[in-house]
This record gives sequence, C-alpha cells and structure tokens, in this order.
Amino acid sequence: MAGVAVRRRLKIRTAFPRARNRSQPTELRAAARSLRSSRVWVGTIVLGVLGTLLTGVLLALPGQLLNPLSAKDDLRSGPDFSVGVDVVRLDDEGRSAVTQDEFRANAAQVRMLARPNSATTTGFTGLLRSIGAVNLDTLTVRVTLTGHRNQQIDIEDIRPLIVARSAPLSGSLLCVPSQGGAPTMNMLFDMDRPLPVAHDVKFGNDDGTDSGGNPQEGVGPPFFAQRTITLQDNEQQVLLIRAATRRHYVAFRLEATYMLGSQKKETVIDDHGKPFQVSALAPTPAGGPSVYRSVYAMRADFSLRRIDPLSLTKPGGPRVGSC
Repeated sequence: MAGVAVRRRLKIRTAFPRARNRSQPTELRAAARSLRSSRVWVGTIVLGVLGTLLTGVLLALPGQLLNPLSAKDDLRSGPDFSVGVDVVRLDDEGRSAVTQDEFRANAAQVRMLARPNSATTTGFTGLLRSIGAVNLDTLTVRVTLTGHRNQQIDIEDIRPLIVARSAPLSGSLLCVPSQGGAPTMNMLFDMDRPLPVAHDVKFGNDDGTDSGGNPQEGVGPPFFAQRTITLQDNEQQVLLIRAATRRHYVAFRLEATYMLGSQKKETVIDDHGKPFQVSALAPTPAGGPSVYRSVYAMRADFSLRRIDPLSLTKPGGPRVGSC
C-alpha cells in the first residue's frame, strides 16, 4: 500500500508538467490569432489609404488629360512672364526736367553743359539721373513683355498704382524743349485724373497738328475696352506707355492684371525697384517771381547756361511754357 501511495503521488507530480505542455499550443494559437487580427486591421487601413489616394489620382487624371498645358506649367518655375523696362525720350518729347531741391552746377558740370550739343549727349542724361531730376510733363516707358508659360497669357488691364501726388516740383528747371517729331507711343495715362485708365493714343486734333504744325496726340478710347494683350511661350510684346500731367508731381507704379488659364493674377511693374516719376511745370504768376530757385536754359547750339529765374516772367525772356 505504501508503494501504491508513492506511485500515485509520483503520478500526481508528473501530471502537472504534462498539463502545462498541453496549454502551450493553446497560448501560441491565441497569439497567432491575435497577430493575424492585427495584420488584417493594419492591412485594412493601408488598403483604405491607398484607395483614397488612387481615387484622388483618378479624379484628377481627366483634368490633366484635358489640359496638359496646365500640367506642364505647374512644373515650370519663375514668373509667368518677364518684364523689361526702359525710360525713353521719343522724338516729340524734349529733355526738360525738374528737381525737388535746387541744383547748383559745379565747375566741371558748368563746363560740360556749356559745350555745344551737350543737351543731346549721354553725359547730360547721366547728369539728370545723378541729381534726381524728373521728366517734365510726360514720361514714356518702353515695356518689353516675354511669355514663359505653355498656356496663353491674356493681359486684361494695366493701371497706375499712385505712390505720391503733390504740387509740381519747384527746385531747379533744366529747359530743353522738343525739336518736333511725331509721337509713337501706343498707350496713354492722364495722371491728373483721380484713377487714371489706359487709353489709346489719338493723334492730331481737328486739323491733325498742334500750333507748331507737328502731329499732336490726344486721348482716345480706353485701351483695354475691346482688346487684351496676349503672350505665347517665348513671345514678346513691346508697349510704349506715356504718363502725362499738367498739374501735379506724380510717383507711381504699374499693375498688370492677367489671366493664365482660369487663374486671375497681378504683377507690378516699376523703374527697377523704384516708382516712376513725372512732374508738371510749377505755375508762375504772370509778372510775378519764378517759383524755381535756379533755371538752366538751352541755347541755339544745344548747350545750356544758367539764367536768372526772374527772366522767365519778363517781357522778351524765355517762355517757361516752351520747355
């Protein structure tokens, strides 16, 4: 009996390890089922994300196929079109200019101005630039536009953005009047209007000339009323834009509004980072003193000399209106 009891106890002891061994596959199967469930859950999420992305691509694909030029433009860097700006003097314009502060020529500048034909030289142009002189009455800008997109660019409007408007500048007057010639610009802004609008240029009055017998420009219909300026890829368009004033000093930039496909955009055009400037003649009361602190007048040989500002209002003196 004692031996039997021992064997039973041994059997009881050996039964526990067997029970543990039988439970191990069960735990492994549960872990495997959990892992499979996790994989299914993750797979479902991944398939959902891929499905969403694929749907977006498929929905966008017809638009890309219908407008491949737009897709190509999306890959192009840089501006939609480039702008080249040059301030020019046309044949109908003189080279008169005014300054905000008084200009007193030094000895070298006096010698340069006294040379025959000095008013027609690049040295005179450089002098005007160095003293901050502003065009008198009119400013003409040559704007060269070059397209850089596969889609057509349609410029629908160009308008001035007024930076400053005040009384005419009255520092110094450098009077180099026009020698005649036909105006050739194709866009005109009247800067005395509160909101200047681009106009066609209408040449000639009733008899086709001004009082000197020269062709005379006038304000025609709005420039963009029945047209747009179009640019194809690498195509250039050249505009001669004139801003005119008879009553003010005006500083301004130009804003071009255009369409690229279905997108409406704007770009600003200025004088190499600075606003354009133009000034009217400062009004001088008849018989009264000149408002200019110094005046340089052109002589018959196209040289310039300083004159007494009071001579502008004296009988027989140079007429300030001739500048």
